[in-house]
Amino acid sequence: MRPARCIAFIGVVTVFALQLSAPASASAGCSPTVDDRSFASAADLRALSATVAAFGVRSTGSLNHDLLLSWLEHRVDRLPGVTVRSEPFTIERWQPGPGFLLSGGVVPVAGAIPYSAPGVAAGELVHLPAGTPITAANAAGKVVLRDFPALDRGYLAEPLLNQDMVDAGLAGAAGVVIAFPFPHEQVKGYWDPHLGTHYRVPGVFVGSDAALGLKPGTHTTIGVLAGRAPAVTRSLIATLPGVSSEKIVLDTNTDGVGWVQENGTVGMLALAEHFARLPLQCRPRTIEFVFATGHLHRPAEGSEFRARALDAEYDSGSIAFAFALEHLGTREYLPAGGSLLPTGLAELSGWFAGSPALQQAAFTAIVLRGVDRTFVLPGSDTPVPGRVPPQCSFGGLGTHFHSHLVPTMAMISGPWTLWAPSFGAAAVDHERMRRQVLAAGDAITALAPLPRDQIAGPYLDMRRARAAGAPTCSHELPPEWAPTG
Repeated sequence: MRPARCIAFIGVVTVFALQLSAPASASAGCSPTVDDRSFASAADLRALSATVAAFGVRSTGSLNHDLLLSWLEHRVDRLPGVTVRSEPFTIERWQPGPGFLLSGGVVPVAGAIPYSAPGVAAGELVHLPAGTPITAANAAGKVVLRDFPALDRGYLAEPLLNQDMVDAGLAGAAGVVIAFPFPHEQVKGYWDPHLGTHYRVPGVFVGSDAALGLKPGTHTTIGVLAGRAPAVTRSLIATLPGVSSEKIVLDTNTDGVGWVQENGTVGMLALAEHFARLPLQCRPRTIEFVFATGHLHRPAEGSEFRARALDAEYDSGSIAFAFALEHLGTREYLPAGGSLLPTGLAELSGWFAGSPALQQAAFTAIVLRGVDRTFVLPGSDTPVPGRVPPQCSFGGLGTHFHSHLVPTMAMISGPWTLWAPSFGAAAVDHERMRRQVLAAGDAITALAPLPRDQIAGPYLDMRRARAAGAPTCSHELPPEWAPTG
C-alpha cells in the first residue's frame, strides 16, 4: 500500500500498517515520546480553554484580541529559554456589535453577519431560494431572505454566504437575512464568513424560531451596529532554542470565538511548556511557536505570511517542517429534529501529512494515544496531475505551509460548533484534546532527530519542479473590501 493513500480511522474501519523506516533514536536519556505524567492534565487544558474563552469574541485587532495576545505573550515569555517577538499588520478592523430586524414587529436577531456594513436600511422582504442568484432585478432596494445552505457541516457554507453578501452589495440590496434551520439559542453569535472582507450591505442571522415570523412582502428594516476603523494587529512568534538552529514550526491562530475557534492556542501552550522543560540535548532542533493573527481577517492572514517567509528560506536548510493545530477535542453535533444534538461521539478529524515520514509519525502517534475517528490524509481536495503539490488543501491553516512546499502536518476538525460559540465548554472533550496534543508532541519528538531530507521526502522534488516552472497552488488572499461593480 502506498503511504500517501493510507487512511487511519481508528475504531471505525480497519487500521492499515505503514511499512516505513523506523525513526532515528533520540539522544541518550531522552524519552522517545512525551511523558504524560508531567504533561498538562485534561483539567489543566480545560482551565486554559476557559481562560481563552473568557476573553469573549476575539475579533481581529479588537480590544479582546489584544488582551488575549498580551496574556499569551506573558505566558510564553516566562518559559525558560524562550524569546518572543511580534509581527505587526495594519488592517481596517471590523468591531462587532448587535444587529436588529423590524419586520411586522421586532424579530430576534442571533447576530450580525461578520464584516457586514454598519448602518440601517429598509425595503421589502423578498425570499430568494437557494440556487437563485441575487441580482439587481430581484433584489435592488430589498431585504433578501436566504436559508442557511443545506450542507453536511456549517463551515462548508462559507463560500456561499460570502457570495450572497458580495452579490447583494453589487445588486444594490438593502440588506441580507440568513435563516438557520436551528433555534436562536444555538446560533447566537455565529461567526462566518470569516474572510475579513468588508461587505457593502448590512446582514444578520436569525434562528429557525425567529424565521417563522418573517413574511415576504413585509416592509423590513435591518441594521448592524458595528464599527470600522484602522487598527494594528500582530502575530506572536516564540522561539525555543534546540541543539540545532534548524526549526520545527508550530502554528495556530489567536483570533476566534468561543471554546472551539480557536483552542489551538491551548494545545500550543501545553506543548511549549512541555518542550521548554526538557534539557537542551532532548531538543535536537529549535522549535518556533507561531500564534498567528488574521484568521478572522484573512487579508492579514498571519499563517500565510509566516509560510511565505519559511518558503523563502527553506532551501537554505533552516526549516525542518511545519505543524498546524486547530479545533481540538471537538464533540460531534448533528442536526436532529430541528436542533443540533450531541451524538456522543468525537467529531471526525483529519491529520494531514505531506510525506511518508510525516505520515508515519502521525499514524504511530494516534495509535499510541488512542485518538479515535481520525484520518491520516495527504490532502482534502482533488489531486491535480502536474501541479506541485497535487493537493493544495490541508483543510485549514496547514494549507498555507503545505501549498508553499514546506513539509507540513496539520491537525484539524470542522464541527457544527466551530462558528457557534453558544455551545460553550460542552463542545470540547478535554480528555480527547489531551490525547490529541500528546499525539502531536509524540510526532514532533519522533521527527526531531530525523534527517531533514527524510522528513521532506517528495517536497524536495516538488520544489525543484516548481523552480523549473511547474504550476503550483494559489496564495491569493481575500480582498479587504467587497467589489462595488
